[in-house]
Amino acid sequence: MKTIMKTLFVAVSSLSLMFSVNAGEMTVSGSAKATYNIVNGTQAEMGVGITNELNFTASGEMDNGYAWSYSMELDPDETDGSALNDDTQINLTLNDMGKIKVCVSECSNNKKYAWDQSAYTTLTDTGLSTGITYPSAEDSYATLQYHTPTLPFDTTASLAWGNAKSDAQSGNYDGAAATNSITAYSLVTKPVDGLTLSASYYEVNDYDDGVTTENQLEEGGAWGATYAAGNFTVGYGKSYVSPESSVTVIATASAATVDHVINTGMSIGFAVNDQLSVSYSKEDSEANQRTSTNTTYDIGVDTIQAAYSLGGATLSVARGDYDNVSYTQDADRTETIIAMTFAF
Repeated sequence: MKTIMKTLFVAVSSLSLMFSVNAGEMTVSGSAKATYNIVNGTQAEMGVGITNELNFTASGEMDNGYAWSYSMELDPDETDGSALNDDTQINLTLNDMGKIKVCVSECSNNKKYAWDQSAYTTLTDTGLSTGITYPSAEDSYATLQYHTPTLPFDTTASLAWGNAKSDAQSGNYDGAAATNSITAYSLVTKPVDGLTLSASYYEVNDYDDGVTTENQLEEGGAWGATYAAGNFTVGYGKSYVSPESSVTVIATASAATVDHVINTGMSIGFAVNDQLSVSYSKEDSEANQRTSTNTTYDIGVDTIQAAYSLGGATLSVARGDYDNVSYTQDADRTETIIAMTFAF
């Protein structure tokens, strides 16, 4: 696998020498969102916030007809508000041979939310953490990817490989990943009108963090199905993750190491008209420990959302009920969030 990915990397580098590139064009877009959040219905846990993102996109064409594009997203750091270079990628489209992509941070092809039809946003973006463990390790790696051209039944597949980043002198250095590598795969197909099937899988390779007692490396996968009929869209999916064995993800059970986590989600969305959309989503997460006595409790999440388009702005409302947050018994919460998002 490493030999294949290194060959792809050499090919990308060689293309820059073999073909001249015409001057491209650059665009800037973004959004700003103001929120009012109420947790557990108490005044002590109300909050006003603003978040934003800025997207830089450049594109052009090479003399041989290959198209290229570059994009970078700036997001505020949740801790101090400073700008973060997020979701940066370079794409090289090889006409009918597919596409090569180089990515840094959060441009994985993970299908853990492929089922979600939320009118406002996915669960993890509502502002309150439920403590659900998702298969998300791929987001922490800079990856070299290959995407197939569109195949029969509107099918596309991808292969990604991310190497350990230990060279602090490299301009692409990102200290988020440990001294290991990751291999990931994804597939999306649309066999009939209205039906979309998605699947993904990743595995961490050559883990070496000084721990010699682990008996499993991290791996994760997900699949989802959605079906659209008229103004209705429904979705159902599952995801799982087996953490590296030295990782403890249960806050209240210090000696309990999780063997695997299984998440199940279903969602239904309805477009009332061109401006108004509503949705309902339900998700359950089960953490299974290696100990004979399981001290964790299943997380249950129910959310109702609505979004109304005002042209250049969108007004959204979401209500969430969360049971056993972080797999802890009776750690229940409710959340209501009102958001106004401006796109530019």
